[in-house]
Amino acid sequence: MLNQVFISYRHESPEHARAVRRLGELLKQINIPVELDQFFQDEHPGGPDIGWPKWCEDNANKSACVLIIASQGWFAAYDKDETTQPGKGLGAATEADLFRQEFWNERGNNARIRLAFLHNVTNVPVRLQTWHSFRPFDTNAELDLLIRWIAGCLGLHNIEPPTVRWPEPVTFQPDLANRIKKEWPAVADLLAGRSHKRILLLEGARGLGKSEIVRQAIIYAKKLELPIARVDFKGGKLSTEDVLGRIDLELGVHLPNFSREGGIKTHLLCKDLRALRRPVLFIFDSYEDADVNKTVTDWLNQQFLTEVETALSLAVIVAGQKVPDFPNALWRDLALHLPLEPITELEHWEGWVLRHYPSFKEKGDLLTALKLSHGNPSVMANFCAAIANS
Repeated sequence: MLNQVFISYRHESPEHARAVRRLGELLKQINIPVELDQFFQDEHPGGPDIGWPKWCEDNANKSACVLIIASQGWFAAYDKDETTQPGKGLGAATEADLFRQEFWNERGNNARIRLAFLHNVTNVPVRLQTWHSFRPFDTNAELDLLIRWIAGCLGLHNIEPPTVRWPEPVTFQPDLANRIKKEWPAVADLLAGRSHKRILLLEGARGLGKSEIVRQAIIYAKKLELPIARVDFKGGKLSTEDVLGRIDLELGVHLPNFSREGGIKTHLLCKDLRALRRPVLFIFDSYEDADVNKTVTDWLNQQFLTEVETALSLAVIVAGQKVPDFPNALWRDLALHLPLEPITELEHWEGWVLRHYPSFKEKGDLLTALKLSHGNPSVMANFCAAIANS
């Protein structure tokens, strides 16, 4: 037997293949030997000399550990579903045939093969429901469990899980008129590592409270003792080198390779971020001003934000009147878009006004101020301040 984990999956979409690669890279980071077709082709652009079918068959038969990535396509290959497109997924079909026969030969005594679910998948073949399955992207605990099982199969010891130890939430009341039903819970979950969506996109017109949410997020992150790097693109004059320099200034002590080489090499930044076991918060503010510099936005969208998949320590907030084109981004599955709207409910302003301007009630009418401001938080705050101080 080859002392490696072989990842068996079906090529169904770029997103699915990318998720599989992400899992493989997480395992490689902690020195678990992984055999994956994507890794093999990185090192052998021409593919295996013996051909892909034989390569798949050898790894399926000879690997001490096998992880099947659950998908409708792989299950269709296992079930020999007639709707499966001819000529598609031949590697998965070969592997599925071999595994089915092995289950039969071993009479269900299966020590080396398990399922991993990277997405929600239904209609699992009955024969494959017998054994425990893993959902490594759901929680740290699930990823730890998978790693322990693989390490046991391969006889590996002292394997440190690549999980990040996020801080426990603490009591904190953000100083916001509203945003407590959707926006702030998303921030709180982000900073506690409780959400798969580790990129928050705060989008809204001027005066709708983006800056205040960012400010409250920074205050809360400091209470949690999270390192923070904030880059404000206001003015549109920052270059990529300026952005990297800011990151080095704020987080250099946590990024030894990146900082040692002058804080100018993105690949060293990525290397250090992948190695971090302590979460860090990145904030990119006034994104609409960065949009005038294609070099900077390309770096952010195509290099930095794609790294969130493999750097499990990253929590990112991007705020602006405009945000990145996430529906077409490689990292879209990790992003939560939060479009900000005016706060038009009177009850949402009452507590905020009482805290900030106790004398307002004696001098003005809150409903009138709300109607005049159309619920714009910046305009509303200015009205309240003027009336309370008159």
